[in-house]
Amino acid sequence: MKRQEYAQGRISYRRSVYACMRSTLLFLIAYYGAIIFPSFDAQTQTALDEEPFMILQTNLQPPYQQLQDGILQGYSITVLNCAFDRIGVSYGIAIAPRQRNREMVRNGQADGFFLARISPLMDEYADPSLPLALEKWVWVSGVDQKHSAANSPTPESLVSVAGILGSNEAEWLAEQDYQDIAKVPSINSLISQVLIGRVEYALVDKQTFEAARDDMGYDASQFNLTFERYAPLVVYFGREYTRRNPNLIAGLNDALRNCETLPMRLEDWERELILRQQLPVIREMARDPELLAKVKAELAKPEMRSGAVAELDQEWRDHSLRGATSAKATETLQNPLSTVLATFHDIHADNMAEIFVFKASGAIVGMSRLTSDFDQSDEPKFKVVLDQDPDQIQIADIYFDGSTRAFLSQVTVPVVDPENGKVIAAMTVGLDVSAALRPDS
Repeated sequence: MKRQEYAQGRISYRRSVYACMRSTLLFLIAYYGAIIFPSFDAQTQTALDEEPFMILQTNLQPPYQQLQDGILQGYSITVLNCAFDRIGVSYGIAIAPRQRNREMVRNGQADGFFLARISPLMDEYADPSLPLALEKWVWVSGVDQKHSAANSPTPESLVSVAGILGSNEAEWLAEQDYQDIAKVPSINSLISQVLIGRVEYALVDKQTFEAARDDMGYDASQFNLTFERYAPLVVYFGREYTRRNPNLIAGLNDALRNCETLPMRLEDWERELILRQQLPVIREMARDPELLAKVKAELAKPEMRSGAVAELDQEWRDHSLRGATSAKATETLQNPLSTVLATFHDIHADNMAEIFVFKASGAIVGMSRLTSDFDQSDEPKFKVVLDQDPDQIQIADIYFDGSTRAFLSQVTVPVVDPENGKVIAAMTVGLDVSAALRPDS
């Protein structure tokens, strides 16, 4: 998207403010020794002479971003370049410790900070983007440790825990009131502390741990890993910046949806846990007599005219993007089937973020809360009703739901008429994987 096309969606600084920002850049270069400007070509440089650009703070965070030959590279930088290029916004990056980055955003000395986890503390003065990446946090312990067979430690556990100094994990441990927290300077130090028994559990991103473990020459059999939670990594924009540029985050989020992101795939053990623990509950809901009666009542209503589903779906999507509810969505939320689904959701709210039912045309006929779209016929889950196989299930990979700030895996099962064994609809449950996949869930 060209810069001028996006100009209407953001507020330009005045030239006097630009002069202040240039001074700030000189300060950053003097203070930190380096500031990085991604992908500046001649056209971009000409634009910088006319317009200011955004300053983002960050810290080194392998494997997502790291210095290679003096250049900040990695997955997160590639995604940011893609997204900002799409909306025509130029930006520079300054590297500093994580705590200093947060303070600079809080004080208005920087426009934003990444890669940050979603944090109630940062929510007080900044607004997050959609996730750039997803971390899977695990507890790492040595196989010989006496506590290693236990479930993940809690704040009340009488065990020592550790995190990397200044990391997202260390901050989270403190917020959760873990008491005996060792903070070590690097991932290599963290692994060494676990192996020699100085700490019993270390909390770390699984991908980061495995890369460092392999580099250090250790074998996977020397460690026990226990899943704790998923953590989205986002860009936080200072509240003052978003006040001046109210449409920036919405534009960036739209661009992020079109930029290549790392797949958030379920591992084999996660899929097995869903099959063993969650699927029986979901199937039981789909066989509930009250639900079946309400589904049949919805299916007995007159079919829509040709083309109506597409029209209603577009209207539904348009309203949903604005945080509103279309007339059809409101009608669906208020029907008896949706009331039953809302009751199911209340019972299983710890693990289930949403439940909805769609019929053979793909149109949703009931939902526990507003969905992002009306027509499911263009999605893989539609095969569950299309194939007419009463034993078929579909477990989708993980995606981030912005409305609930949760990572979900959609599990879809057929709704079967017990009188004739035919598939009459399908039910989808959005599992909150951070809760549903914990070992103690």
